[in-house]
Amino acid sequence: MPQFSQLWGDDLTVELGTSDTSLLFTDARRKHAVNQGYRQFADLTECFQKRSTITVSSSAQEFNLNSSATLSGSSGFLRVAGEGPAYITTDTAGTQEILAGEDFPQRAIPFLDATDQGWRSTSTPGDPTGWYLRDDGGSQFFGLDCPADVSTSETAELLIPFVVTPSSMTSDTAIPFAVSTNYRRDLVPYHQGLVHYAAHQMEKLRRDYERADKQLTLFLGYVQRYLQAHRKKGPNGVRTAQPYFGNAQRRNSGEGGLRAPWWY
Repeated sequence: MPQFSQLWGDDLTVELGTSDTSLLFTDARRKHAVNQGYRQFADLTECFQKRSTITVSSSAQEFNLNSSATLSGSSGFLRVAGEGPAYITTDTAGTQEILAGEDFPQRAIPFLDATDQGWRSTSTPGDPTGWYLRDDGGSQFFGLDCPADVSTSETAELLIPFVVTPSSMTSDTAIPFAVSTNYRRDLVPYHQGLVHYAAHQMEKLRRDYERADKQLTLFLGYVQRYLQAHRKKGPNGVRTAQPYFGNAQRRNSGEGGLRAPWWY
């Protein structure tokens, strides 16, 4: 498993074609460039994620994701991951109700304005049916489409998966994407991509932009390789926006539900 010293040392020397570490390609510049590649790869692939929970009290609606008091262990928070959040309520018997995926979709604020004109000013708590993101200066708020209705006999929380910007490697024995003694061995095949990005940055120092572009292409190849390896397996399915058949079944069984277009 390659260590930081190998990446900024021998591996980068091969790509640059020089062992210079004291004139143009100094140790400090080499290390900085590899760490730049480290962060870029994590950003483009979303390969480095964490999860955190946010306790939701009754009538709460917005939570500042850039506040350390909101996400525990949020150091390096970059953005909400593509997996999406979940809204979880638990009663005193331990029974959970979980809203996630299609049952808890992200909504754009213009969409909410168009479909529910009173959602901004509502003061009546209810069960959220979606979530949104709102930027405000140095803050980014995660919001529910209505204030949460949490009774005294239950608890509610948001489970937020988020992309992390990894901290810079400083020790020569550091290993990319490692947390304490937990190593992401599945990412070892992509470590060379960090070296290519570092070479891309270093080639600019000698104004060789052709080589810099070549190294960037090699780096992006590792990004695409990762994305292809982790894309959803099997064919894509097509679904209607509303589960009309299921709603009709629930209506027949007395459970309620939306009317299908053909139901009269």
